[in-house]
Amino acid sequence: MNEYRVTVKNGSTMVLSEIIVAEDEREVLGTLLLTSELFNQPFTDIRILER
Repeated sequence: MNEYRVTVKNGSTMVLSEIIVAEDEREVLGTLLLTSELFNQPFTDIRILER
């Protein structure tokens, strides 16, 4: 398992910034979209960086 720093923005507004532990970036994205407050919320940018 790896740690990923995830930053989500809507325009210049930070919507979410957290650390997610996952196997790879695909799992991070799935976890982020299904289990977070981003579900049914607009956003323009997602950054996933391995720590």
